[in-house]
Order: sequence, then C-alpha cells, then structure tokens
Amino acid sequence: MKKYILSVVFLLFLFVFSGCSSNVAKKVTFRKPDIKDEFCGVQINFQYCKCAFHNQYCDEVGMKKGDANTYVQKQYDTWISGQLKDFEKKCQGEEGIFEKDECRYCKEGFAADNGDCVREEDLLAEKEDSDTDNGNDGTAAAAGEPLNPDCTINEAVFGNNWKKYSDIDNAIPFEDRSYEAKQALVVYENMINKMVEGFSLERDQELESQMKAELILYRDALVKNIKVNLLKSFWRLSWVTYSTIKSGSSLGDSYSNLVTEGASIETLGAGLKVIQGMVPSESELAIDTSTLSGKAKSVGLSVALEAVDSLGDPVKIATEVFNSSANAVLPSADLTQEEVNILKDQHIKKGSIDETLRGIETRNAERAAKIAKLETEIAILKNDVGSWEIKEKDRVAFEFEDSCKKQKNN
Repeated sequence: MKKYILSVVFLLFLFVFSGCSSNVAKKVTFRKPDIKDEFCGVQINFQYCKCAFHNQYCDEVGMKKGDANTYVQKQYDTWISGQLKDFEKKCQGEEGIFEKDECRYCKEGFAADNGDCVREEDLLAEKEDSDTDNGNDGTAAAAGEPLNPDCTINEAVFGNNWKKYSDIDNAIPFEDRSYEAKQALVVYENMINKMVEGFSLERDQELESQMKAELILYRDALVKNIKVNLLKSFWRLSWVTYSTIKSGSSLGDSYSNLVTEGASIETLGAGLKVIQGMVPSESELAIDTSTLSGKAKSVGLSVALEAVDSLGDPVKIATEVFNSSANAVLPSADLTQEEVNILKDQHIKKGSIDETLRGIETRNAERAAKIAKLETEIAILKNDVGSWEIKEKDRVAFEFEDSCKKQKNN
C-alpha cells in the first residue's frame, strides 16, 4: 500500500558505458542508496534509525533496538523495491532492456527484442515472414486487422489491441458502454476509493506515530525540568496540532486539550497565538481526496490512477508537517518553576499525556487492521477487474466474428 518517493539528495542511477557488445550503446546500473545517508531522516523518522543502529531514542519510538532494526530494514527494503521498479519502468519506457538491476540501451539501427539488441531490418523481415506463415496472404490479417480472411480472430493482432475496439474507452460515456465494460469500471472505481482511503490511513498513522514520539520527549523534559527541551516539544506539538486542525482533519482534536491547558499559562498563551498566525492556511495535510470520487467513470482508469499517485507519499507528507515546524521561527518563553509545575500538574499528574498516548496506540492499531483489510480487498478487486475485462474481450471477439460472417453471407 505504501508508496515511498524519490530522494532529492542523491543520484539514483550510475551510468556505466560498456563496449562488451557491439549492439549495445550503453548500460545503466541501478545504484542501491545507502540506508543511513539516503533513507534515514529522509524517508523515515530518524528516531527509528537511531534506535535501530545506536540504541538511542528507543523510548521515543516505543521499540527495542532489535525491533526497531527489523522495522527500519523492512521499510528500507520496501522503498528500495519501489525505486528499482521505477528504474525498470524508466528503462522500458525508453526502449531499453531491463535485467535484474541493469538497463541496456541498443545502438542506433538496433531494437530491443526478447532481451537482445536486434537489427531493425531483421525484426521487420521476421514480422513479414510470420504474417506469411499465418496464411494472411496479404489480406485482412496481413494488414494488421483483428480478423483473418475466414472471419476467425487474428489473435496476434486482436490479443494486443482488443481494448481499442472495446467499450473500455475514455471517449465513450459511461452510460453508453457495454455491461461488461461498465462492471469493470465500477470495480475500478471501488478499488480507487479503497486506495484513497488507505492513503489517508497511512498518512494519519505516521503523523500520530511522530506525535507520540514528540509527546514522550515533552513528558520526559517536564519530569526532568529541562525547560528548553519541554518548550521546544510543546511548540512543535502546538504547530502540528494547529496544522492538523487547519487542514480540516479531526486528528487535531486529540491534542487540542494539551494546547488549551497550556494556554492557561500567560506566557505560553501568547506564544500559541503567534503560532496560530504562523501556520500556513494551506497545510501539507490539506488534500481534498473527495475530488477523486467517480474519477474512473468520468475520465478513465489511467487518469484516475495518476490522480491517486499525485496525492504523494503518505509518510513523507506526515514528516513534512513536522519538518515545517523546524523551519519556522517559533516563539520563546521564560517559564518560571511555578509555571512548569502547573504544566506537570495538568499534563502528567492529571494523566493528559498518558491518555493521549493510549489514544494514539488504539487508533493506530485500528488503522493497521483497516489497512491490512483494504490491501486484501484491493487484491480481490484487481482479480475481479481482470475477469470483467476477459468477458469484455470475449464479447468484442464474438461481435467481430459474427459481423464478418453476416457480411460474407450477404
């Protein structure tokens, strides 16, 4: 479900020019990014990595060193798989030959064919020979038509191009499509809705995980009377709370009581008003996913899927909300010991922090269960789409053959 983005701080590909084959112009090798330099702190909260590799910040992320290491390695492997898949798509999109972690580009006059660089004239001659062997005798099938002269389906053409003859076409209004094509789009629509729901769940799950880590830092600083640290954490918690509320998400309600209680202290209340004015109206969280509803029916599947991809990476979005507070000039305050004691009473003795932490754990457990369920449902829907597309293909084939036979009989 998780989608992880390209890092902006490193070169993804290492170009290696090779003369080992006279048909190959160059080779491009995928370079596996370094987990510590290019993944930790960029694609994942640095605290998980500190715990995994240095046994630091483990309390903040609520994990032991071994568990954190397993978690980081798993997230890294998932991210790397996505990077390699992007590399493969880029290679194939540029008519290269992808194998394992390498892309080979053919010389001018050569083209990729079954994993090799073959002369373009040889490919053309092979295609002409194949057409002759299939008995196309220069008529319909030889001209690239979906039907053979005897009104049977020319699978070599129809199998690759049947969709352009079908009702799975963005130019056809939904209500005018065949029953089979309608059902395929209905299933696609359901699948996209579940993908959008999963995106929101993953984003909120990561946001609350980072809030949990910051809350633990804040609680520890309160207990140890470290005023600088507790203020830093309090301002960050406030910034994210206001960003969340401003985005229209209900997540902010879970933390607003902490901010409200802190506002009872005059110096903090003044600072909170400053932060409220600083939080941008267009938060990173302000993404209107409702616009994607019905998109598959109105503009087609490929455009709808691109719209889902355009939402971005949910983990990165949550992380950017936290990072935005680090770039802001947050207020300072000179708290007295009496004011620190008030915060201790409000947030520790009365259990506000512990109650909020329990709420995070409960909500994230529910999200994890829902995400797992959605992944299963999406996999089932993908199979359903395939079934309806096969039925649409069969319908189009029947109509082609039937129309051809009727014309011959007339």
